[in-house]
Amino acid sequence: MFNKFVIFKDDDAGKDFNRLKKWIEIVVDKDAKGSVGLIGKYLNDSKLIDYLNSIDSSKIEIFCHGYSHSFYPFLINRIFRGKKIIPTEFDRGLESHNKNLIKYRKLEKKYLKKKALAFGPPGNIWNENVADALVQNDFKMIFSWRKVKDNILTIPLSDNLNQNTFKDFKNDYEKNKDALIYTLQFHHAKLSDDQFDLMVKVIDFLKNNEKRVFVTPSELFNISKKNKAVFNVMSF
Repeated sequence: MFNKFVIFKDDDAGKDFNRLKKWIEIVVDKDAKGSVGLIGKYLNDSKLIDYLNSIDSSKIEIFCHGYSHSFYPFLINRIFRGKKIIPTEFDRGLESHNKNLIKYRKLEKKYLKKKALAFGPPGNIWNENVADALVQNDFKMIFSWRKVKDNILTIPLSDNLNQNTFKDFKNDYEKNKDALIYTLQFHHAKLSDDQFDLMVKVIDFLKNNEKRVFVTPSELFNISKKNKAVFNVMSF
């Protein structure tokens, strides 16, 4: 029997430190694994830096979630039904993408112990220039709903934890239960106490009922080198 994998992806590290810590502690206490998307501009927070460096990177892996996370333009675009008034952080030109990724890498090198292998665009919005910028800045993978060209592997997004009951989660999971890679996306700052409790049940379900193997992005990258089925899911 072949393994099926699961990645827990949490966005917006830098916002709401206490809830970030709570999310990570649940993952670690339940002997699962996860990845947290760090917004580069928050690498001026010594408390956050010290905490991220104290985490076991084999359990919780940091990925790049952009430098500035321009969110308000994203909201404006939605309000005006897709009319692009101001481009989001990674829906600009190659030069702008490079600038933001270089700024992230410089802060990462200065403050963090480990270099991020994966990238997750803020708001999951990106254009084709992003792939070139990622290659130039030594990223290997991108979290996305769609695949990417240019030697960047895609970690496919599957679902968001926005349900309030296990029954609702399970109904949504049914749509993705056969997926070789199941990526569940979180936003710790927005989770209710009930959803934190739900998270515990979801971990138990995925581990014990579904027999899925929790992995970090780096582990999945290494698996893809040896497992053709996984590589085919992640490659263009």
